[in-house]
Amino acid sequence: MTINEAVTAIEKLLAATSVVASSQVRPSGDDVDVIKVWVDLGSSKLDPDAWAKAFEGEIRKQLPGAAAYRIQVRAEQEV
Repeated sequence: MTINEAVTAIEKLLAATSVVASSQVRPSGDDVDVIKVWVDLGSSKLDPDAWAKAFEGEIRKQLPGAAAYRIQVRAEQEV
């Protein structure tokens, strides 16, 4: 799986997640093996840090081809 294929697959996972208000998935501009994921959880009551960690695990579980990349998920929500 190329980095661009991994980005597209992660975007599809996010699109299927109902709590995501908006998101961005991009290869890092600094590191060739890093994918950065930014997620806005909107007004949900979820803990952003716990959600980000769980989503990283879900990526690893559902997209084994993405294992070649370091994936950094950051989540935030409206306060």
